[in-house]
Amino acid sequence: MKKFNEEKIKKVIYSTCAVALCGATLFSFWLSNKDNVPTEDPSKTSTTTETTTEREIQVNTPVTNVQDDRYITTTTEEAPKSVYYAFPLGDKVSKEYSKGELTKNKTTDDWRTHNGVDINGTLGDPIKAICDGEVTEVRDDARWGTVVTINHNNGIIAEYRGLQKDSTVKPGATVKINEKIGTLGEIPIEKDDGIHLHLEMLKDGNLVSPSDYLGKRVDI
Repeated sequence: MKKFNEEKIKKVIYSTCAVALCGATLFSFWLSNKDNVPTEDPSKTSTTTETTTEREIQVNTPVTNVQDDRYITTTTEEAPKSVYYAFPLGDKVSKEYSKGELTKNKTTDDWRTHNGVDINGTLGDPIKAICDGEVTEVRDDARWGTVVTINHNNGIIAEYRGLQKDSTVKPGATVKINEKIGTLGEIPIEKDDGIHLHLEMLKDGNLVSPSDYLGKRVDI
């Protein structure tokens, strides 16, 4: 009986030691690993914050129907250019352009269109260019006296009729506004209207009234 009790005591002691040893081992393992608890990855935290910020910006950006014109390119229209046309002689028209209507010609005693304007003067008065241009033709005409044709650019061509022979500029000459191009003579077909310059103007090949241009600044 005594031997049995001793064996029992030994088993209890062994069991207790085993439990104690196991507990000590677990406690030691816990102590050695408590500083190695994983922490949040800083890089992951930064990414999460950045993403959140982007989403917050998108969510908080107001949505309206107003067009955002910060990146709209705009074009400005240039102001139209204009050209001034001076009177070639004096500043008064004695007979107007008839706009295709028939008028009485005192010299021929018949009715015909008057395709230009007349400006009265005296023999020998200087005739000046109404604008810058180039002389394209000079001709002597039995009805109109000496005729000078000038291309004034922008589709404008002018014929100066009733100049004195051999008093004019030459074909191909370049002239400036108010530059003398000849002297005033006679117009046989309009002799009874007195000494005057007969001026005709064409715009893009069509007759126009010189009164719409002379002494004015005209858009081109």
